[in-house]
Amino acid sequence: MNNITNRSRFGLLVVAAITLTSCSGSGSDPIEESMGVFNLSVSDSGIEDAAKVCIKFDGVQLKKTDEGAPIAIDFTAPEIVNLLANQGANSQPITSTQVPAGNYEWIRLMVDANRGNDAGSADTDQADPECLADDGSYLLTETGLLYSLFIPSGDQTGLKLIKDITIPVNSSGNYTAEWDLGKSFIAPPGLAPDAIMKPVVKLVANNEVGTLLGRVADELVEADDCDVEFAPKVYVFDDGIAPNPIDYPPEDPEAPFEPDPNDPVATGLVEQQEQDDGSMQYRYSVGFLLAGEYEVAFTCDGQTFIPEAGKEATIAIGEVKEINFDLDDLPLAQ
Repeated sequence: MNNITNRSRFGLLVVAAITLTSCSGSGSDPIEESMGVFNLSVSDSGIEDAAKVCIKFDGVQLKKTDEGAPIAIDFTAPEIVNLLANQGANSQPITSTQVPAGNYEWIRLMVDANRGNDAGSADTDQADPECLADDGSYLLTETGLLYSLFIPSGDQTGLKLIKDITIPVNSSGNYTAEWDLGKSFIAPPGLAPDAIMKPVVKLVANNEVGTLLGRVADELVEADDCDVEFAPKVYVFDDGIAPNPIDYPPEDPEAPFEPDPNDPVATGLVEQQEQDDGSMQYRYSVGFLLAGEYEVAFTCDGQTFIPEAGKEATIAIGEVKEINFDLDDLPLAQ
């Protein structure tokens, strides 16, 4: 269940003691006058070497335009999501809650991710996708290494996502928080067993997005000059931006970091998938891309890209665009 309140900066001021059913329920309840339903899901673009990325959500805040105090949706039981189980166009709902209809300017995900909380310490099963109902957020690697995740200053501010949001009267606004896990974690040796989480997350309206997917030739993924420690990926850049390496956050948790506007807007892991005819193909999927024009490229080392200039991709609302990468995409010199 979720409780909705209005939170001022001086404490907790209960404006409406409305008890709401959790994720799957409140959206089907009769909608009250001047109210709408806020539906929020989470998804991710994948990360190499991880078996689980378990994020614990305690609630959500929404800031209504031209109003001072945000509305707080406090979960009566935390939502714990294994983001790795929700890649590509897959997502997991975390709340479906009635809120006053109107325009909102940001939301804040209340993520339980604090340093030294020993989260996930009892989770030793990499094969089981379920997360433990534990004391925070954590990452479990394929080799069994465990990292308790913390967001610098996150215990005070949560994870704020700025986007214009509209909740229509007597209807629903459906949104997804898409995590780019490949750019969200840093694990300097001196912080073990903790790891820094500087989440790269975009909030999208589900009625504004499409999906990109495709196949990558075996020879490109298995080339001799690929980095054996780098998981092959497809990078998605805004239109007109030449493919380039990601500018990762500094290891110092207190160091300021502004993402490079030339960085990819999304990435997709390239993994072998069994096809209907029994064959194995290297494929990727990138979901929740805003409709528009993009440049996409394959990389097996994070530094060089195929093709060098990228491939044009037009994403339409609600549609699936297929872009494949073949030997013909290699430079002529190769």
